[in-house]
Amino acid sequence: MVNNLKHMISLALFLTAACVEKGLVEDNPQESFANAREPYDQHNYDIAIKKLGEFKSRFPYSRYAIEAELLIANSQFELGKFAEAGVDYEQFAKLHPKHPQMDFALFRIGMAYWKDAPEDIDREQEYTQLAIHKWERLLKDYPQSPHTEEARKFIATGHRRIAESEDFVARYYCRQKIWHSCAYHSLIILEHFANETALAKEAVRRAAYALENLAREYDPNKRDKNLFDRDSNKEELLKKAEEFKERAKRL
Repeated sequence: MVNNLKHMISLALFLTAACVEKGLVEDNPQESFANAREPYDQHNYDIAIKKLGEFKSRFPYSRYAIEAELLIANSQFELGKFAEAGVDYEQFAKLHPKHPQMDFALFRIGMAYWKDAPEDIDREQEYTQLAIHKWERLLKDYPQSPHTEEARKFIATGHRRIAESEDFVARYYCRQKIWHSCAYHSLIILEHFANETALAKEAVRRAAYALENLAREYDPNKRDKNLFDRDSNKEELLKKAEEFKERAKRL
């Protein structure tokens, strides 16, 4: 009786494993791919990465191998492994530039950068800029993509975040009375984020104030000159400051 019970349990475990673990089928890439992607469809992304990777290794020239690459990238993204997902999407885009889901890959590359980008404006916004770059390419190359509307919203949010970050840096340098850096970061806002009206208005006023202070401290005999001192003398700095004051009135 005990032996029969053990046999029944062993058989049940074997049948259960057989149902769950559908492996690769020799010389049948279609069925093998269906088995490999089953964990993905069931949201078991860790297992999906393993199984789809095995499928790619066994059937590298199958037409399903390309889809497997995209599903692996999707799995990394769903697991919150955004750096890994970004690399996989980038590789997919590089190898298959004409693929019908190229627009989706570009959107997801941007999202991978965006997920790792800090929201705090006192931190570097390199990943925010990288995300925007990918989404701008999406808008340019695939204007009819269903992902463009969402990409535009993220771009607008990203531009605002970068502008606020530049504003934070500019204000910091002004408080430290490092006038050339204060002016430089204020002018970045004017050049790249003029549509952010409130920030642009404050930036142009701050740039004028910083240039006035640079003119007061101007020394033609200084060896270590900053960018503004190299390009302008005292009179030119004051003239630029007046121009910015007038510009501030028009904003």
